[in-house]
Amino acid sequence: MRGSAATARPVVLLPPSKGKAADGDGPVYDEVVDHGPLAAPRRRVLDTVRAVASEVDDATLARRAGVAVRDVTATRAALRGLHTAPTRPAGERYTGVVHSNAGLAGVDPATAGVEVLVLSALLGVVALDEPVPAYRLELAASLPPLGALATFWRDALADHLAAHLAERQVLDLLPGAHARAVAPAVRDTAEVIAVRFETPQGRSANAARTKVAKGRMVAQLVAAADREPVDLTPGSLAAWLAPGQGWELTVRDPATLVAIYRG
Repeated sequence: MRGSAATARPVVLLPPSKGKAADGDGPVYDEVVDHGPLAAPRRRVLDTVRAVASEVDDATLARRAGVAVRDVTATRAALRGLHTAPTRPAGERYTGVVHSNAGLAGVDPATAGVEVLVLSALLGVVALDEPVPAYRLELAASLPPLGALATFWRDALADHLAAHLAERQVLDLLPGAHARAVAPAVRDTAEVIAVRFETPQGRSANAARTKVAKGRMVAQLVAAADREPVDLTPGSLAAWLAPGQGWELTVRDPATLVAIYRG
């Protein structure tokens, strides 16, 4: 992840996806994990994950990895050998609904209209061009002796993210567990814009439909390099961003954009 001095572009914060491309032609994870400003916490998580995968029972590992019990044997082997797993750029690795609808596998991070950062249980935070192995791990999990991963990464990322996001516009598309991995002090350094996806009655919109809408919004933002600079304020976004058929954008307050699904 590049330092904030490299660009003043707005930032979009995304969760990872359970769906991930297999294999990869990049270096194995053990060759890259010790590089960069997050090397120390990434190494701690890697070593802990490998140890836990060798020690806990099937049901516990299934919960921590977010897999069905029937998939535990393969998941256990993959996590134990995570250090030897080949990598792919994050933009290619994550293949879930949000990421595929955003078209992130084909995005050039250097020319995109916004910088996309993905919050990860394994790596903390990654840019689209950073090498990522195929893995299964829940940010909501607790891994002794690290404790809750969301708390571990909140503390480990605090100074780094605060410096990287300082005085920049940040569109927050993170769900609960991932949002908790961003320290309040980090949010205080940036101009954070939240997006709420709701029904006309004010309830949370359908999760699957919301993921598609998020992806479409991100696709438009990364393609908006001709907007100099891209403005993430709710009033500006409501005027041109299109989440898809049936959605209507409205401004709730200066820091909150609301997408209402009217069908």
